[in-house]
Amino acid sequence: MTFKIMIPLNFESSGSGRPLLALHGYGASLFSWRHLPPALPDRRVIRIDFPGHGRSPPRLDDRYRLADHARAVLEFIESQGLQEFDLVGHSIGGGVALMIAVDFMERRRNSIRSLTLVDSLALAQRIPWLLQPAFSPRLGPFVMSLLPPRLIVRAVLRFAFYDGRRITEEMVRTYAKNLESGEGRHVSLETARQMIPGDVVGMIEKYRQLTLPALLIWGRRDRIVPPAIGIELNALIQGSKLILIDDCGHIPQEERPEITLRAIAEFLSRVSPIAG
Repeated sequence: MTFKIMIPLNFESSGSGRPLLALHGYGASLFSWRHLPPALPDRRVIRIDFPGHGRSPPRLDDRYRLADHARAVLEFIESQGLQEFDLVGHSIGGGVALMIAVDFMERRRNSIRSLTLVDSLALAQRIPWLLQPAFSPRLGPFVMSLLPPRLIVRAVLRFAFYDGRRITEEMVRTYAKNLESGEGRHVSLETARQMIPGDVVGMIEKYRQLTLPALLIWGRRDRIVPPAIGIELNALIQGSKLILIDDCGHIPQEERPEITLRAIAEFLSRVSPIAG
């Protein structure tokens, strides 16, 4: 006898209307999409914490690959009975969103109305120097144990943002919570080590087969997932649209929310309108 163990995910749901699922990036939580519900008052915005992030408990099997996150979110979608929804993902959340879109395509399900990818992990790329210590089994844990969580988070945000003046104490305080326990630091290191998909070539071929409406948003000054990735991904996904935001780094929804959220709202109103 086999049992299916569902990974519990913390989430927050705001508003009503057609659901929109928002997935956060590395080292973040559902807090990253806090500006989204007010920008989409006619939709039910569901923001999720990945396993081991925010208030979601860590996995017992230590599996934090994009495919593992995707399976957990697919289980969540099934448990919530979501039939038609829009999907938004940032960074590793974008990589997860792509895997979910591919899964639905391969199962010939048309539940996903649209796909929005923000500075998304999707293709093979060089690891940014700031994250390279995480790939060392000795150096990563040593650095994590030596430095205060807020110092680590502030350094990462300074690298991720183009304009450091837009970093707030609330951001630093909130994201530092992920690193306050030994377990949280372990999840952060494992996620970094496992974040690049193994079969990138196979995924590229699947990206080419996607036909759903897709919007790509990228900070023109992203040093973590460079705009060149967005340009290449835009060429792979049929009919997608790429928006490059000037003077913006890796986290547009937090660094330039006014531009990012307006672009998302306009895209959704066109490709996934709410009747009435």
